[in-house]
Amino acid sequence: MSEAEELRKAVELARRIVREAGRDPHRGELWSVLERALGSGKARAPETKIVLNRGCSPFKAMRTTRRTGAVPPIVTVIIVVASVVAAALAAYFIYATTARGVRQVSLTVIGQPTLYAKEGGGVELRVTFKNDGTADVDLLGSKIYVQDKDKKAVEFELDKNIQVAKLVPGNSTALRYVSDKASLDQFPDGALAMLQTKDGYQISFAVAKP
Repeated sequence: MSEAEELRKAVELARRIVREAGRDPHRGELWSVLERALGSGKARAPETKIVLNRGCSPFKAMRTTRRTGAVPPIVTVIIVVASVVAAALAAYFIYATTARGVRQVSLTVIGQPTLYAKEGGGVELRVTFKNDGTADVDLLGSKIYVQDKDKKAVEFELDKNIQVAKLVPGNSTALRYVSDKASLDQFPDGALAMLQTKDGYQISFAVAKP
């Protein structure tokens, strides 16, 4: 007999027991109810057993099945967002690195930078710069250091009358740097000079005397 057939007969027997008990409430003994339900002339209640196969038990169907490997939706969303952010950061890093490699400052000196004695004392340096790079360079606030005969660096500041000194790629500009406390005699002809911008860009060149 199959498990399903056993379960069906057990349910049917239970229904008959309930019906018989409802018809004869005065006979309270369970064995008498079983006797009439089974259609026997003898009381066989103590010997009657109802066995339900555990394989067909309804409680087994009520068990929660756990699916291994299932990913909750919130975890999927977090993974997707994290992947998008990581891809965006990687793209930005690649773009920034490429842009820095392509856009560069490249200053060159045009002509011969020359030192002149300034009226009223001091020295001025006249120099022309050209931007041969691919990025703008701001010379406003830049300084030039010139070595004197004692190998000491003398600071020259950009003329305060110059308000704009930004060079775009391909352009050139003539600038004047001054040192009020220096004298022309303390510098040798061909002295080494170095330009330093406020952004940290540096370029070296030699200066001459008239």
